[in-house]
Amino acid sequence: MTRLRRVQPRPVEVFMKLTRRQFIRASVALGFTGLGYSALVEPAWVEICRVRVPIRKLPGSFEGLRVVQLSDLHRSAVVSAAYLEHCVELANALQPDLMVFTGDYLTHALAGSLKGQMVYDARDKAPELLRDVAKIIGRARAKLGVFAVLGNHDHWYDASAVTSALQAAGVTVLHNAHAEVRVRGEPLPVVGLGDDWTEGADCRRAFTGVDASFTLTLMHNPDLFERWPQSGAHLILAGHTHGGQLKLPVIGAPVVPSRYGQRYARGLFRRGDAVMYVNRGVGALFPPMRFNCRPEISFFQLTAG
Repeated sequence: MTRLRRVQPRPVEVFMKLTRRQFIRASVALGFTGLGYSALVEPAWVEICRVRVPIRKLPGSFEGLRVVQLSDLHRSAVVSAAYLEHCVELANALQPDLMVFTGDYLTHALAGSLKGQMVYDARDKAPELLRDVAKIIGRARAKLGVFAVLGNHDHWYDASAVTSALQAAGVTVLHNAHAEVRVRGEPLPVVGLGDDWTEGADCRRAFTGVDASFTLTLMHNPDLFERWPQSGAHLILAGHTHGGQLKLPVIGAPVVPSRYGQRYARGLFRRGDAVMYVNRGVGALFPPMRFNCRPEISFFQLTAG
């Protein structure tokens, strides 16, 4: 006697058998589910991205150096202090040698809008938001220090106020300048470039006096990498793009704040001996949603390659 095997219908076949009303209801249900996930789940579902970075001509003293990056915190009515505290706690737990922040620490309204971008808080709330985020970043811990550069939103509010608040919290803020740490006796320059949209990235000024075969370079906007002017080996850490926030199937991220579209939206890029990583950020702008683009804490380990 032949046994009959029950064959489960494929999803496409199921949809083909739906009535028009059933199809509309199913589509609406799926849409609301997707919106709910994008608005309520993914924006707070932080991913720790562990990246082993091969650097040509890396000095032996820097082998295994651990660097943690956070970017685009965007403290606002929709990005809570509690959430950002959690992000910094996760970063601290990685026990980095260096921790860096690459700009955009708060979002506020300026005459109801900010460079055409919808935001969430009146300008009189900005000092409170800045106090919050400076206190949170002040809890960051790293063996060799915590460094930061500013982003376009920080300049659109008050670059001096943001710089002062972060420095008072124990963070070294670099404006087209560099500092130096020592790793097993070897000097490591940490270079901080100005935001490309506002302050302007002045490589000549920032790298003046740097005499090393490798640098850790921080910049908010990754667009400069397209015309990167510095020779030598560098690990360049950037943010700004949020990875596009919404990465859709097939088409990718519809909106990326870059003159190069999606080219430098996220991830690792190489140009000669220079390597750039673009962090997706931990905060969000309007719409306060993420899809297929989780907030990110980047954890780098350097190796010769």
